[in-house]
Amino acid sequence: MKKKHEGYQDYILSNKSWFEKFIEKNFKYSTIKKLYFTLSRVAIFYLRYIPNISVSKYILDIGCGPGESLDYIKRYVNSDAELFGIDLDRNKNLSEFVNFFQVDVDENKLPFHDSFFDIVISTFVLEHLKNPQKLFTEVKRVLKNRGYFYCVTENYTSIFLPGKFNFYSDPTHVRPWTKESLKALAQMCGFEVIKIGHFRPIEFFLLIPFVPILNWIFRLKSSFVIYEAIFGKSIYCILKKP
Repeated sequence: MKKKHEGYQDYILSNKSWFEKFIEKNFKYSTIKKLYFTLSRVAIFYLRYIPNISVSKYILDIGCGPGESLDYIKRYVNSDAELFGIDLDRNKNLSEFVNFFQVDVDENKLPFHDSFFDIVISTFVLEHLKNPQKLFTEVKRVLKNRGYFYCVTENYTSIFLPGKFNFYSDPTHVRPWTKESLKALAQMCGFEVIKIGHFRPIEFFLLIPFVPILNWIFRLKSSFVIYEAIFGKSIYCILKKP
């Protein structure tokens, strides 16, 4: 019997362009790599808005995949934090410093004590879940009082986008979200909503004229810049446990 979403971690890695692999191999821990991943990963771009991220002791990434968010935090934001990751399977590129737990958050409780984490991150996981309220309830349980939950998911506008950027191009997707539904879920589960919105930094608008060149020369999938800046493909929220 096949495991849930078996093969998904390999699918994630297979989608990396040659240019991305080149950056990872030749510019490890450099300013160039930091800039590239800040601009090419919408979830990473807004990590800086989490108020306590530079001083947090325990940070959990739910749906950590290859651990890009955790690597970024470790290298550039908070090198002293103890980092934890959860996913259905361990990605072969996940760094050894990550304390990994194999958990199906749609079905099971998080394997941690109450009020343990300073920050919980969940990027592009919510749209895969049939029971999203369970995730939010469990996150609130394991967060310390005044801890923060950073959640990123697919906006409903992604159902109108072409090709691989369309919401239903990923066969594991269940439902997209809106700012209103995300806010409602957070409030139902007892969170204080600190910030909620789309990924529309000025840097994305400045990059738009160069997207055709980046796609052609480097074979990058940089059209996401247009879809994020103009169509609001993704939404994020920063929530606080009272």
